[in-house]
Amino acid sequence: MFLEEAFLVILTEIILNRNNMKVYNRSAITINYKKPFVDWNNQLTPDFQMDENILGESKTYLTQENFDDPITLVEKYYKIIFELELEGIWTDEVDWPQKRDFKTFNEWFSYEVSDWVVDLDKKPLISDDF
Repeated sequence: MFLEEAFLVILTEIILNRNNMKVYNRSAITINYKKPFVDWNNQLTPDFQMDENILGESKTYLTQENFDDPITLVEKYYKIIFELELEGIWTDEVDWPQKRDFKTFNEWFSYEVSDWVVDLDKKPLISDDF
């Protein structure tokens, strides 16, 4: 098994180098909106209705490179992700849900954790400081 994994790593590096792609030292949490988030949005912004799971409505957050357990990783970052998503819709915190614990996060968002981030675009990354 070890030789197969080593071969795959080397093959991946060759392909990435040939295509001038970069692998970043980050993991990622990608979130999608569930019905409670969509309902909250639609109640506040009736002129800008949102549907559940529409293409392009997911967000990806880069995190630390190494983690032992994906749930523990999400637990570490869920508060900031939750607040960024709420603020992206509505900046007045008075209208945010009062309960923003991990249980509520799981009710409002589905998520997937990736331990590998590859940039497929040849253009350089540009970052904005917030």
